[in-house]
Amino acid sequence: MSKSFRNGLKAATGTQPSESENTRIENIVSHKAEDIEVTLQYLAKDPLYDHIKPLQVTPNFASTAHLSNVRLTSGPPETLHDVRERFTDLSLDSHGFQYVHAPTDFSAWTSQSDLTTTYLPDMERVLRDNVSGCDEILFYDLRTRHASPSGSRTAEGLSSNPFARQVHTDNTPSSALEKIQQLTDMKAEFLLRGRCRLINLWRPIKHPVFDCGLAVASGASLRAGDVKECERRRADTGAYWDTMGVVQYRSGLEWYYLSNHSPDDVILFKNFDSDKTVTAKICLHTAFDLPAESIPLNAPQRESIEVRALVFTFPTPSLGTLRPTATLLPLIKPALKLDAGYEPDQLTSSLHSLAVRTDIDEGAEVKDAELLLRKRRIRDLEQMVRELSREGHDLKAQAAVQQGRIRDLEALLNRPAVSP
Repeated sequence: MSKSFRNGLKAATGTQPSESENTRIENIVSHKAEDIEVTLQYLAKDPLYDHIKPLQVTPNFASTAHLSNVRLTSGPPETLHDVRERFTDLSLDSHGFQYVHAPTDFSAWTSQSDLTTTYLPDMERVLRDNVSGCDEILFYDLRTRHASPSGSRTAEGLSSNPFARQVHTDNTPSSALEKIQQLTDMKAEFLLRGRCRLINLWRPIKHPVFDCGLAVASGASLRAGDVKECERRRADTGAYWDTMGVVQYRSGLEWYYLSNHSPDDVILFKNFDSDKTVTAKICLHTAFDLPAESIPLNAPQRESIEVRALVFTFPTPSLGTLRPTATLLPLIKPALKLDAGYEPDQLTSSLHSLAVRTDIDEGAEVKDAELLLRKRRIRDLEQMVRELSREGHDLKAQAAVQQGRIRDLEALLNRPAVSP
């Protein structure tokens, strides 16, 4: 089970949390929960989508909007419930999201190398402290967001994108499986026998959210057919990239947000979960504009950072779990290369099985950072083969005993009857 959190932000009381409380939300005295009413952007109910799959391009900037057939429309006013007074009711498995108080001193938000070597290990700790079953974590995408309608990229390749004001989920089951296969290569079959989750970690940076927040919908309120598959293609080449989920409005979705969202507070939300037994497998989300009357005069515009992680729970080795829990897809993998800028200590943490890619940018070409992990993966697979071999040897021995007993019984049955 994930950890529980008390309501509010201890940072607002002027006291600092102790080390044991580093990821807990404490009571707040300066701000109380406040539900708000807003309008959100949905996929239009256009007959076009009865015959043609929605299509978007990546990166999805103002300059590339004309390449998309996705038409958005505002839904009716909807209530966003403030989570500030109900943290203990919300979890990744029950709602598809949860909030974690995780202060950070990190400030180099434009340095991809610093983000990789310092910030991502911090996010690994947040996951391990608050999400059960983190046997292996692979961060595969990292980006900041800003109010400008156009995107930008640093010299190191760090993407900064505009706000995503569209109700969506980042992946569909098919693109999630593609991503797992592309990024884990020969280990995918082993990992898919366990539990696989795609979890985003989002926080505002530099200052609280004043103008444009992040709304999340409870996965428990979703119905079959709510999410439509939308194909994404590269803006520069038109080549297939992946699929995301888009949604047309319907009443009944339960929406949430965190008022006065501080940089100390991280929201975790799911885009995929292979566990069919949990209530919430995904979390719809969208940027939204806060009511104008609530925005302070001269308030700075929101900036935020989002990290995307594959979280794997290993299967229990046994002959009863030889098949993946999800169907493997035919792997169509682009030509991959190892970037000259990689250093081993940026890619692997031997203490925590943390695989980190320094070329993090889902909108650019996939680069292969897996080569440096091959030996460890081969060792894992060889160990599994040895365990299965031992189990197979034991079963063969048991089968030989049973076959001997069958021969004895057959000999008794075939023995001529003795006359009295």
